[in-house]
Amino acid sequence: MKRLILLMRRMLLALIVFSSMGAYAQGELTGKVTGDNNEVLPGVSITVKGTSKGTTTNAEGIFKIEAAAGTKLVFSFIGFETQEVTTDNATTLNVKMISGTKALEELVVVGYGQVKKSDLTASVSSVKGAAIKEFPVTSLDQALQGRVSGVQISQSSAAPGGGLSVRVRGPNSILSGSEPLYVVDGLPIYPDNNAVGTGGNRQPSNALAMLNPNDIESIEVLKDASGTAIYGSRGANGVVMITTKRGKEGGGRLTYDGSYSFQNMAKKIDMLRADDYMRYINKLEVSQGGAGRYSADQISAAGAGTNWVDAVTRPGSIQSHQLTFSGGNQTMKYAFSANVLDNQGIIINTDFKRYGFRFNLDNDFLGGKATLSNSWSYSRLISNNVPTDRGGPGGIMITALGLDPTVAIYNDNGGYNYPSYDGRFSINPVAEAKEGYDRDATNRLFGTTAVTFKIFDGLKFKTSIGADVVSAGRTSFFNSFTRLGRQNARELDKFNRNVTNLLNENLLFYHKELTPNHIIDATAGYTFQHEINQYASASTFGLPSDDVNSMNLQNGSKIQTPYSGRQEWNLQSVIGRLNYSAYDKYLLTVTVRRDGSSKFGPNNKYAMFPSAALGWKIANEKFFTDSRLSNIFDDMKLRASYGVTGNSNIPPYQSVSGLVPYNYVFGGQLSAGYGANNIANPDLKWESTRMLNIGLNTRLLKNRLDLSIDWYNTKTSDLLLYVSIAQSTGFGTVLLNSGTLTNKGMDFEANYKAIDGERLKWDIGGNISYVRNNLTDLGKSTPYFASSPSGHLGIDGSWVQAGNPIGVWRGYEYAGLFTSDSEAATFSAKAGYPKYTDVNGDGKYTSDDYKIIGNPNPKFTWGLNSSLKYQGFDLGIFFRGVQGNQVRNLQQSEIGDGVQKINQLSNILTDSYSTENPNGNRPVIDGRRDFISFRKSSFFIQDGSFVRLQNVSLGYNIPLTSNFIRSARVSVSGQNLFVITKYKGFDPEVNNSGQSNLNRGDDYDAYPRARTVTVGVNLGF
Repeated sequence: MKRLILLMRRMLLALIVFSSMGAYAQGELTGKVTGDNNEVLPGVSITVKGTSKGTTTNAEGIFKIEAAAGTKLVFSFIGFETQEVTTDNATTLNVKMISGTKALEELVVVGYGQVKKSDLTASVSSVKGAAIKEFPVTSLDQALQGRVSGVQISQSSAAPGGGLSVRVRGPNSILSGSEPLYVVDGLPIYPDNNAVGTGGNRQPSNALAMLNPNDIESIEVLKDASGTAIYGSRGANGVVMITTKRGKEGGGRLTYDGSYSFQNMAKKIDMLRADDYMRYINKLEVSQGGAGRYSADQISAAGAGTNWVDAVTRPGSIQSHQLTFSGGNQTMKYAFSANVLDNQGIIINTDFKRYGFRFNLDNDFLGGKATLSNSWSYSRLISNNVPTDRGGPGGIMITALGLDPTVAIYNDNGGYNYPSYDGRFSINPVAEAKEGYDRDATNRLFGTTAVTFKIFDGLKFKTSIGADVVSAGRTSFFNSFTRLGRQNARELDKFNRNVTNLLNENLLFYHKELTPNHIIDATAGYTFQHEINQYASASTFGLPSDDVNSMNLQNGSKIQTPYSGRQEWNLQSVIGRLNYSAYDKYLLTVTVRRDGSSKFGPNNKYAMFPSAALGWKIANEKFFTDSRLSNIFDDMKLRASYGVTGNSNIPPYQSVSGLVPYNYVFGGQLSAGYGANNIANPDLKWESTRMLNIGLNTRLLKNRLDLSIDWYNTKTSDLLLYVSIAQSTGFGTVLLNSGTLTNKGMDFEANYKAIDGERLKWDIGGNISYVRNNLTDLGKSTPYFASSPSGHLGIDGSWVQAGNPIGVWRGYEYAGLFTSDSEAATFSAKAGYPKYTDVNGDGKYTSDDYKIIGNPNPKFTWGLNSSLKYQGFDLGIFFRGVQGNQVRNLQQSEIGDGVQKINQLSNILTDSYSTENPNGNRPVIDGRRDFISFRKSSFFIQDGSFVRLQNVSLGYNIPLTSNFIRSARVSVSGQNLFVITKYKGFDPEVNNSGQSNLNRGDDYDAYPRARTVTVGVNLGF
C-alpha cells in the first residue's frame, strides 16, 4: 500500500507541476458567476464553445479560463438556463445566471431510466453525492443511515469492513433474503454477505465494501411497487439505485481527496477489579458449600489486576486517499479514479484495506447517432480478523470481559498465561488476537458496457453486457499459542470462492409528444442473468511449525475431510413500462415484468409482476391557482400506486431432491452410497408482495419548504417455510409456500431552506418513519423457535408464531426476586432467586409459562441534519435515532449471571441480593442457582432506543489566487461523538445474526463501536 500511496503522490506532484507550467505560459480571463439572488454558484461548467477546453467555478463562484477576445463561452448549471457569452478585451467577466424550469425538473434515476422529479409517481428518496461527501463514511450503507425515511440499517459487526443489514419498509420474509436489490450503473447486485464471503469464526464482511462512497453521484431508494416492480422477482425488499460520477464537458480536472481518522473505543463496560473478583469467587464457593478461595491478605494485595479489555484494544485509525481525473467534450466524456482505504481496527490485529479503480467513459459516434458507455470498477479488499460477533466460545471480546483479572497476561518467563474460563477451557485473548492468523483477500471486477443507438427521433435501442466477477480466499492458522492450536496441535484452514455473474440487457426507449398536452414514455426489453458460485474448503490438524508462511495443508498429520460446492442459477425476464402525462396535470405509470427463474419448481418457474400508479399535479389545476391555496403552496402532487413484486432470494436447488453421500453397513462392511437430501417440491414458487402506497409531495414558503409523506400497506404471501412431515418419509420437514405477513407504515421527509442569502445559507432536513410488522399466518407450518444464536448459552432463538412481529423473544417474564425461603419453596428456589410469572399457576416453571418478552423491531426511526454555510465556511450536524426497539443483552447474561466462575459486571457485589442487602435488584450470588432459566428471562431484555450524534463536520473553502489549484477545502469532523441511551452494552445498534430476519437485536461478543475524529483535505486542479 505504501508503494501505491507514494505513486499517487508522485502523480499528483507531476500533474501540479505540469499544470503550473501551462498556466504561467498563457493569459487568463477571470470572473464570478452568481444566480438570480446574487448567490454565488460553485460548480458551474464553463466551456469554450466547440472545444474541449473548459473549467468550473470554485466554492466562491470564481473561475479562470484562457479566452481571447471574441471567444464564445458556454455557462451551464443544473437548475439554470444555459448561457453563451462572447468575451471582449476585458480581463474580468461576471455572469449572472437565470434560473429556469429545470430547477423544478430534477432528474431522478429509476429502474432502466430517468424520470423528471415533477413527473414521478413512485415513492423514491434520494441522497446526493454532495451530502455523502460532507460526512466521511467507508461504505455506501453508512451513507444511507438516518438519511432516508423507511430505511433501517443495522450493523452486524463494527469490525473494519464489517457487514451491515438494510431493511426497506420492514422485513418481507422469514427465511428468504430481505436485503434490497442494489443496481450500480445498471448492474443488479444482491448483497448477500455469505454468498461472496469466506466463512470463518466471525460475521462475514460487507458484500458492498468494494464500492467507494467518493465515487457516487447519487443514490435513489425505490420503496413502492411502482418503482420496484420493474425488477419483478427481486423487487419486494426495495431497490437502491447507485449512479457513479461521470465525466462532464470541459477541460481535464484533477481532484485529490484525502483524510485521516483517529479512532478509540466509544464505550467500555465496567468489570470487577481483581480484589472484587476474589470477593465474588469467595461468595460463590461458600454458596456451594466450600470455603473461600482467597484470604483477606490476598484480596488486599490484589489491587486492580489485569484489564483484559484494555489489553486487546488499541486506538484505531482510518486513512483514505483518492485521485480523480475527469473531463470531456461534446463527443467524449471520461472519469477515472483510484483510491486507497486503510482502516486499522480498535482490536489488535484487525484491519481492512481497499484498493480501488473506477473507469467511466462515454463516446458518441456515427455522427452522434450512437453512444458507447463504459462503467467498470476493480477493487481488492484485504482484511485481518479475530473471532468476534458470533455465538461460540472463545470470542475475543466475551473472553476479555469474563476472564480472571487476577492472572497476568504473561508469565515470569515471558510466555502467555492461560486462565480458565469457568473451567470449560483455558484461553488468553491477547494470544488469540496476536498469534492467530485470519486473513481475507477478495478481488472483484464489476461493471457494464452499453451501446445506445438513436433509431429515429424519440426511439432508442440500448444493448449492454455486464459482469460481476469475484475471487475470494481466506487463510486461517491457529498456532500453538491459541486455544484451537493447542486443542488440535495447530490448525490450518483454507477457503476459496469464485463467483461469476453475467448480464445481458436489450432495451427499447420511446418518447413521443403526441400533442403539446399528451406525452408518453415507453420502455420495453429483454434481460438475461446467469451466475455460477463455486467454493471449496479444507483443513488440517497436527502441524509441525508455528510459522504460517511455511505451512501447507499436506503438512498436517490429521487432514480433515475437504468440502466443496457449486451453485448456479439463471434469470430471464421481459419488461415493459409506460409513462403517460396529460396536460401536465395527470400522470399514469404502468409497469410489468415477467421473470423466469431456475431456482423454483418446474410448475412455477415463471411469474408476472405488474404495477400501476397515478399522479395528480394539483397545483396545476385552475381551481388551485385561483384559490388562496396557491398563496400558501407553491406545488402539490398526489400519488397512488399498487403492484406486485417478488422475492427469489433463496439458494438454488431448493425445489429438487439432491443426492449426498451416505455410509451404510452391509454384511459387517462399511459401504459408501448416495441418498436424497430432501423432498422435491415441483410447485415451489416465489414469495409475492402486494403493496398499496399513497403519497403527497408539496412545496411551500416560496419553494423553501419541501415535504413528502407516504402511507403504505404491504402483504407478502406464499412465504417459504419448512413444514413438518411424517418421519416415515425419511425426512422431518419439507420446504413449502405457506404463510403470510404484513408491513404497514408511514414515511415522512422534510427539507427547509431556513436562510438562502448570498453569503449565508442554512438548510435543515429531517425524516421520520414507522412500520408495523405482523406475521398473520403460518399456513401449514407450526409455531417454532428459530435456531439459537448461541448454543452454549442454552437460550432459544426468536419465536415464530402468527399474530406476532418477526423476531420477537419468548421466555420467562422476570417478576423480581423471592424475598423469603418460604415464598420460594413452592418453586424449588430460595430467597434471592429470580421469580418469574407463573402463567398457568401450576407452582412450577416450565415452558408453559413462556410469554412474549421482547421485540427488536423499532416503533419509529428518524434522522435530522443541519447544513450551515457562511462565505467559505460550512458546518454540518447530523443526528439520528431509533425508538421503541429492544435488545437482548446475551453478553451480560453471561458476565452478569452471578453463577459462573468468570469475571462479572462491576455492580454484581453491590446490587445482588443477600441477607445484608435484602433490597438488591440482582439475584443472589449462588453457584447452585439455575442460570439457564435466568438467561431465558426478560431480565436481559433491555431498551435499545437511542439518539446518536452521528456526525459533526466543519469545513473551509480556501480562497485561492493560484494559477494551477482550482479549489481547496480543509475539514475536521467527528463521528459517533455521543449516544443517549439506556442500553447497558457497548452500543444499542447491534445485530449478531447478520442479515437474518429471525434473530435480530442479539448482543453477544460484539466488536465495539468506535468514536472517530477525521481531518480531511480536498484539492482541485
